[in-house]
Amino acid sequence: MRRAILTTAAALASVFCAASQNTFDPTSVVVMGGGISAGYADFHLVRPNQVNSWPALVAGPMGTVISLPTYRDDGQAGVLNAFQPLPGLLPQVSQGGERALPFPIFAMNLSVPFLKLADSLRLRPLLRYDGSKLSATIEHDLLDTFVVGILGGPLISLPAPVLLTQSEYARMMAPTAIFVELGSQDALDAALSGDTGRLTPVSSFTSDYSTLLQGLLPSNATLVVMTVPDPTDTAYFSTVAEAAALQGVSAADLAQRLNLQSGDLLTLAGLVESGEILRGRRKAPLSADAVLPAATAATIRSTVTQYNSAIRNAAGTSIKVFDLYTFLHNIRTAGAAVGSVRVTGAFNGGFYSTDQLFPNATGQALLANAILQFVNSSYGTKYPAVSVPGPPDPAIGPRSSENASLITFLGGRQ
Repeated sequence: MRRAILTTAAALASVFCAASQNTFDPTSVVVMGGGISAGYADFHLVRPNQVNSWPALVAGPMGTVISLPTYRDDGQAGVLNAFQPLPGLLPQVSQGGERALPFPIFAMNLSVPFLKLADSLRLRPLLRYDGSKLSATIEHDLLDTFVVGILGGPLISLPAPVLLTQSEYARMMAPTAIFVELGSQDALDAALSGDTGRLTPVSSFTSDYSTLLQGLLPSNATLVVMTVPDPTDTAYFSTVAEAAALQGVSAADLAQRLNLQSGDLLTLAGLVESGEILRGRRKAPLSADAVLPAATAATIRSTVTQYNSAIRNAAGTSIKVFDLYTFLHNIRTAGAAVGSVRVTGAFNGGFYSTDQLFPNATGQALLANAILQFVNSSYGTKYPAVSVPGPPDPAIGPRSSENASLITFLGGRQ
């Protein structure tokens, strides 16, 4: 009898979970993600960018509130060195360690920049004793500081601090819908370093993603998961042809002078260094961090494809999958119309912020509308699109070899 009761209960739970995936209730929406969903842009996380993130934008049309753990962009306490993919070359930007006001008791956008999939399951806010008191800001460790500020919030100030992982926090909120945008950082680390050894193994990614969804399904929230984008589709990486157009020379000439092979990608450092070499201000060859070799890029792309297969397999037939990979790939290859302007994902194409890795306000709005359209087509809702602001004027455009170097825009060494 007990076995029959348990079997019946399990079957009913399975039916209820499956049913919940066919409807979308925006009463209480939680977002689990990384830098894209957090609103990270221009090398730091600050309130003006966070309020333009896609979770903040879709909340209005959905008739809900997705509270944000916003950060101040000033303040004497807890100012950190922000993310610097090319130390000494790109502008120095500070990251505040203090939350901005108004201060929600609970955050609904739980996205943490630089968070990997495994971190969502295992990384908790870390408090350190600085000699006189517990400190919630961890100097020079952006990920830990963001985890404390976003996932800790007021919970860490309780007499018995509540230290939750991102996935535990999401379940605690008992949401009606959960968006999951995780895995980008698992590939981005390798792309920025040029080291495929920093890719999360596919076996670990597959196991962790399955564990993540198994933990979220009992909440009975509708889950919308997103595929992992290809980091080489960001504006941080330029093809030889794109770099040559920026420098005002032919692709063949640039490849010959800089010893570039077919399929190689130039990083931001590569754009700067190539301009300096062409203008006689620097001697060849390019430095190691200036080029992402074709073979390395191919390995990263292949791994991302396997990540996305793991996501689709874990989602099965009941959980809807928004194809973030294809959306960002199409932005890079074809662009999108914003009024009379064509926005692309190439360097200074109007979609990415000045860090060339994370979307600006224009890019976030385009992404928000793609997600709203996906929800409408998947669940029969009729949420209206959001207004898309025009892209900022490009700091530089296609240039001839007589123009000033890219280094003027990037603010690097003179």
